[in-house]
Amino acid sequence: SSIVCAIALGLGENTSVMKRAKDISEFVKHGHEHGAIEITLATGTGSVKIRREIARQGNKSTWKIDGRGATFAEVQRRTRELRIQVNNLCQFLPQDRVVEFSKMTSQALLKQTQAAVGREDLQQLQEELVRRRAQERQAMSESLRLRNDTETLRKQNALLERDVQRWQERQTAESQLRVLTALVPLARYAEIKAAHDAAKQARHEANAAFIAARDSTEANELEEKMSQLESAAAARERARRAAGDERLSSEKAVRQQVTRIERLEAEQNELREELTSVRTQAQRRREQIAALRAEVARLEAACSEDRPPAEEDAAGRQQARVLRERQLELTNELVAIGDEHKAIMSTGRQLSADVERRSVQLRGLDDEAARQREALRRAHEDSARALEWLEANRPLFAQHVFSPVCLEVAVRDARYAALVEAVVGMSTLRTFVTQGDADYHVFTREVNDRQGLRVNVVSAAGLRMPGDLRAARPAGDVQRLGFGGYAVDFLDAPQPVLAVLCARDKIHEIPLALGAVDHGAAERLQLREYIADGTRFTAVRGRYGSRAATVTTARIHMQARLLGGGGESDEIRATRERLGSEIDALRDAQAANEAAMKRLSARERGVRDSHRQAEAQDAALRDARRTRAAAAERWERQRIHVATKQAQLQALVADSQRGSAEDVAESARRIGRSVRDNARARARCLADAAAHA
Repeated sequence: SSIVCAIALGLGENTSVMKRAKDISEFVKHGHEHGAIEITLATGTGSVKIRREIARQGNKSTWKIDGRGATFAEVQRRTRELRIQVNNLCQFLPQDRVVEFSKMTSQALLKQTQAAVGREDLQQLQEELVRRRAQERQAMSESLRLRNDTETLRKQNALLERDVQRWQERQTAESQLRVLTALVPLARYAEIKAAHDAAKQARHEANAAFIAARDSTEANELEEKMSQLESAAAARERARRAAGDERLSSEKAVRQQVTRIERLEAEQNELREELTSVRTQAQRRREQIAALRAEVARLEAACSEDRPPAEEDAAGRQQARVLRERQLELTNELVAIGDEHKAIMSTGRQLSADVERRSVQLRGLDDEAARQREALRRAHEDSARALEWLEANRPLFAQHVFSPVCLEVAVRDARYAALVEAVVGMSTLRTFVTQGDADYHVFTREVNDRQGLRVNVVSAAGLRMPGDLRAARPAGDVQRLGFGGYAVDFLDAPQPVLAVLCARDKIHEIPLALGAVDHGAAERLQLREYIADGTRFTAVRGRYGSRAATVTTARIHMQARLLGGGGESDEIRATRERLGSEIDALRDAQAANEAAMKRLSARERGVRDSHRQAEAQDAALRDARRTRAAAAERWERQRIHVATKQAQLQALVADSQRGSAEDVAESARRIGRSVRDNARARARCLADAAAHA
């Protein structure tokens, strides 16, 4: 597994692929400060050797290809050329990623396999195939939908055809019906005409027979008999009419008697009902009087006791007053506790905010960027103030204006930070960089002229980018002498910043070495300037004669001040100690505040328990008060009810006394006489009706 891990890291893969550690420095063997991985790859026509050197300090690593310094981008480019895909599980499967490989879907496996084969167009062909397959499925789905729609429309059409056929048959039947309806009067006319003709023929025949009979000798005898018969018929008709008039008169008399009898029967029924009503009312009145007397006796018995008290006695009122005072006292105490609780909470929030604010300040002291800014402020106060103004006024510029160079560049290998700083120089490290001349003029007008700050600013407009510049000697030549590379090889920075450094400080022409180098070979290569073993070498050649070189040396400061953070000042150290002490004091205050909160909470719970007990006692007193008031109210209602019933009883008795028993008997006798008279009149009507009948 260590070999597999080394292969992955040596070919430039991210540390997260191995799922063992986050930082590259954690792969250095324990007890050592440096580690290295060297891999030789066969290219078909030869081989290429890739070396990665890892430093624990700074979490940095450097790359070499065939012994010369290289960038990470170059290593990635070479591995891509050799079709090496460390992140492809179908080509490179570490033990730690077997589970991930087993969970891959068939589609993902196909894509990874195609990528592992090496043909660049396979992925594109696969995507095209997937796209066309999707189009095919869509077309098939559309075709199926159209077929279903066609079948549905065909069935609907068949149903409509049957409806049309029935409609046509109906139209034909309606047409025939109209024709037959028009022929009905003609048929009736033919029938009636035939009957008319037959009757006309019969009339002619009867007329002819009548004429023949009239002319015969028997006609006279027939007429005489006819006259006699007509006279007898007239006499019978007169007798019938007389009998009918007499019958009608008798029926009328009978109906009059029947009507009178019905009226008399109705009057008799009314008299009987009146008699029954008089007796029923008398009985009902007696029953009501008895019921009212019984109810009045019951209610008077229920109200015989004394009226219950509706209000409390003196002891009860004193107890209620004491209880209310106790509740008010407890409520005021709860309000005071609430105010104290709010004050403690406010103090706690303020203490938490103070702790957080000082913690943020303390974390800011630990931040690398903050240390670099602090180092810049110590080195040049005007540059730090100009940086603060720039960050607050960036909208004034058409393009991005870069901060001082020391904040924009990053040294890939911390060991070369002091060497790079010696090449660039403090003046350049404090320099602001603009991308256009217009922004340059705005910056100088606002910062240098109006604010009077002494800062350096340079425009990168018109400068050649690092990719367009070439050193006098290839990097491989100087690396064979022991140099790590040119100064530009150790820097990561935006292209305009690198262009300024190349133009001002020639970082693309000055090689750097941590140890000693072959100075004779360096002179033969005609290196004009280089840094090795902590010394800066500068060769100046004469213009005349043998053009011999004069080499001057100068020791460099091996502790980087701006690119390396510059250490920690006494002021920062004192600030760190002050913030730590303040945080400790604030946390002690927080602990005391929390203890006070706990004591206050316990006190509040006790007060609330007492308050609940007082409320329960007050509720019991209120319930007793309501019970007494309800009892008194019920007693009053009963008294009123008794009075009402007594009044009703008196009125009923008075009414009964006004209608005495003799009056009731007299009414009964009167009604009886009327009933007997009515019966005799009804008998006479029946006799008259029988006589007429």
